[in-house]
Order: sequence, then structure tokens, then C-alpha cells
Amino acid sequence: MSMKKFVFAGLLGVATVFGTGCSDACEKAANKLEDRLEECGVTIPDNDGDSDGDEAECTDAAADAAEKIADCAEKATCEDVKSGAYITKC
Repeated sequence: MSMKKFVFAGLLGVATVFGTGCSDACEKAANKLEDRLEECGVTIPDNDGDSDGDEAECTDAAADAAEKIADCAEKATCEDVKSGAYITKC
């Protein structure tokens, strides 16, 4: 798998994990990341709440990590957001 595909798959995983059933802090971070991805034309799969019960628990550490990722995406160029390179530039 190329680095670009690997990073993009990771982004989708982060958006999905933090966007499913978590507390307000995780949901806010997920929404911020999703908004930036959409701004840059990155399409993420719609998770209509159909889950098999493997939702991640939103701990303080998870909320902090999600917020850092979302902050990085907001500061990055759309080119870096689309490629996933913004994560390596934080």
C-alpha cells in the first residue's frame, strides 16, 4: 500500500472512530476534522450509526489526540489534507 493510501485510510479510521458515539470533546474534534476534510474536497464514508458495537471509548487522551489531529488539519493546506501529509507536519 502506498504511503498516500495508508495515510488516507488512517484519516478515515480516525474520523470514523471519533465520530461514533463518543463524548462531546471527541465529537467536537471529529466534526472539526470532518468539516476541514469536506472543505478540501475529501469525501469520507457516511456512518449512519450502523455499528457493530466496536465503538471507541472517548477518554481524555483520545479527545486530546483527536483535537490535535483536527487542529493540524485546520492549519494545513488542502493539498496536504488531501494527501494526508498534514499529519506528518504537526
